[in-house]
Amino acid sequence: MPFILSQFIEASRWLGALVVLAVHTSNLFINNADIMSAPHAPLAYVWWFYAAFELGHQAVLAFFVMSGYLVGGAVLAHLRKNQDFLREYFIHRVSRIYLVVGPAVVLTLVLDSLGGWLFASSGVYDWPLFKGHFSALLFLTSFLNLQGIGFDYFGTNGPLWSLACEFWYYVTFPLLLLPFARNYPLALRLLGFALGAALFAAISTPPSWFKFGYILWAGGAFATLIPRPIISSRWAALLLYAAVVVIIRLVVRGHLVEEHPWAADAADLLGSALFIIVLLAFRYGPSEGFSLLRFKFHKTLADFSFSLYSIHMPILIFARAAVGGTLGNDWATQLATPQNYAVAFSVMGVAIVAGYFFSRVTEAKTGAARRKLRALLDRWAPEPAAPAAQPLPEQQPVAAQPPRQRIEA
Repeated sequence: MPFILSQFIEASRWLGALVVLAVHTSNLFINNADIMSAPHAPLAYVWWFYAAFELGHQAVLAFFVMSGYLVGGAVLAHLRKNQDFLREYFIHRVSRIYLVVGPAVVLTLVLDSLGGWLFASSGVYDWPLFKGHFSALLFLTSFLNLQGIGFDYFGTNGPLWSLACEFWYYVTFPLLLLPFARNYPLALRLLGFALGAALFAAISTPPSWFKFGYILWAGGAFATLIPRPIISSRWAALLLYAAVVVIIRLVVRGHLVEEHPWAADAADLLGSALFIIVLLAFRYGPSEGFSLLRFKFHKTLADFSFSLYSIHMPILIFARAAVGGTLGNDWATQLATPQNYAVAFSVMGVAIVAGYFFSRVTEAKTGAARRKLRALLDRWAPEPAAPAAQPLPEQQPVAAQPPRQRIEA
């Protein structure tokens, strides 16, 4: 992957996570209901525009597209090269998801239990939004990555729905394409396809965002097959994408969506397609330029963006309950004051720091987890022993045999 594209993806990951964090923080601590009817400071209007659901939603769509481009694109590359890849692929994908999602679900249980005990008077954990979400069943189904797919999310951690979708894209995508993997036996290819089709049908049956999200994810994957940029200029592609996202932010909302439900899906498809065009522009563009993307902090921040996304919501809800329990239940819902902004930004800072330290014991250990999982699979399914040598006729020269080597995909 070209360095400039890699850096663009890293920057997009942490910026997208920051937008999602800002949206959820604003919803909990900042009430801008009078933004159109009373004068405000310029920065208040900037925050109102930035911390809006529509932008947060576009950030999540970009996550899906980037995931498809990186993960699904790698599957397509292996298929084109006729490489054995399934073992290493699933080791990488399972460790990537579960090393973060598992601890995130446990952390959600701890924070929700502690917050409900310490700040019961706030009533936050009794909101209708969380009714019935604290059951042992939902705790289990979240570990199985079924939250948002047939089951509600556990506790207060609603954003985990998107990770469940991604996990099952990881699982089903290579299985559905396995008939094209000619390096595998035909029986395995057909069995894998049947399993992938059965999983897809089962997961698609309950109403969820899974099927629509699959279109965006697979679009990112198949975009890797496009041999040239659709828009050559990276600046032109970026400006077009930004302009359309601004229009979506201002137009695709409220009454328009209520009167024309298809408008939201159309906006999602358009925004995702334009983001793919941006990816291709960076992939095929010159290696120079965009000096802002060359800073190392993009990778540093991106390296814990997954963790931040996975745990920020229970942290925000805990903080909201703490505010309600100490300052009063109406404090956070009053029209925004400088104090509201100060508390909101402080909570965001706590969430970012917590995300970083959480990542040190989760995401940062991904390499070690993959090595352990690989070793475990080797113990369960060791490589077949070399066949015993057959006696050779006398006087027949014996060729030197090279040492048997283990080859990994």
